[in-house]
Amino acid sequence: RLHPEGAPLGGPFLELGGDARLVLRYDDLSGDWPDHEWTLVHCTADWSDFTDLGDWEYLEGWNPAEVDNVENSFGGAVSFAHASTPIPSRDLAPTRSGHYLLIVHEAGEPDAVVLMRRLVVYERMSTVDIAFRRPMDAAKVPTHQRLEVEVELPPGHRWSNPMRDIRLSVVQNVAWPWARHQVAATRVLGNTVRFEQQPDLTFPGGDRWRSADLKSLAYLAPGIERISEDTHSDGPLWQIRMATDESRRFRMQTIRPDLKGAFTVHNDRFDEVDLTSDYLDVHFRLEHLNFGSVPEVYLYGGLTGWSLDPDYRMEYDASKQVFSLHTTLKQGWYDYQYVTPDGDEVTFEGSHAGTPNRYHVFVHVPAPDGTDRIIGFEALDSN
Repeated sequence: RLHPEGAPLGGPFLELGGDARLVLRYDDLSGDWPDHEWTLVHCTADWSDFTDLGDWEYLEGWNPAEVDNVENSFGGAVSFAHASTPIPSRDLAPTRSGHYLLIVHEAGEPDAVVLMRRLVVYERMSTVDIAFRRPMDAAKVPTHQRLEVEVELPPGHRWSNPMRDIRLSVVQNVAWPWARHQVAATRVLGNTVRFEQQPDLTFPGGDRWRSADLKSLAYLAPGIERISEDTHSDGPLWQIRMATDESRRFRMQTIRPDLKGAFTVHNDRFDEVDLTSDYLDVHFRLEHLNFGSVPEVYLYGGLTGWSLDPDYRMEYDASKQVFSLHTTLKQGWYDYQYVTPDGDEVTFEGSHAGTPNRYHVFVHVPAPDGTDRIIGFEALDSN
């Protein structure tokens, strides 16, 4: 998990020079005591590549920094080491805004990567106002959400051609695979830059997230079909079989509250939930009646690192007409959806204009050396 300190459902967004920090938390189930380091790599404005900057041009301190807060688990059937580190730490901090890739690797072995996560470092130099409008395309009014954005640049700014230089990135919830980048302005009035009627600012509303309540092993929470013990394998002791999910493509909008795709770690037995929550073998299933097309399907959400992770690609059983996936999850509450690589939300989840989503808007400008700089940030919930 990578989130603001004290806000476990927050996104990986860090104000440059601000008082608030992010915290990275993860578990090592290898059985060995982890000896890890972390670093940041500066990326382009659309995440397509690394920039040509040397690390001394965007980092200060000792690079890489040590992940030095490690504790042993207790109370569960699966043993693990829980590691955490603040970002920035006392040893390492970014010195400029932009898109970053956080990389954790074995100490002294930069190529032995343990995990990677995206994060955004921003400056508050401009004011960003977001408003929701009806989609321009009448066919999308029931299913989509459209944003209009107004950016107030600081007086005396150095960008002589804001129509060319000012660009937006917009991400719905933290869905990086379908974020919109390099969104151009439509008009400039003095220091005010407006982004209106842009196709890139119209998003499918989607539906509320499905949920898996894995906090307790003492009862069957809604959506869980069976809890059992497996004493004959080397994997987790507890086996969780989720009820078979169905497509929501032609259903009314779901009204059950969600975490906008995030997840929390929790259990109903002990405090110190990061150390005492057990690991479970969870079996997800999705019904798909095969009428000649079997798409590529992934389990998706905060539990997959907000990416289309190959480890979460589901297998299709033609005889049962069901997609399935076995994965290991820590006790807690998980939001999830079933998605296809093309982002076609109507395949299994449907789309509704009234679905609550959180939109994050970043204002990009070129730095004097031609690399990317983020001078504004704002977030707003729909509905």
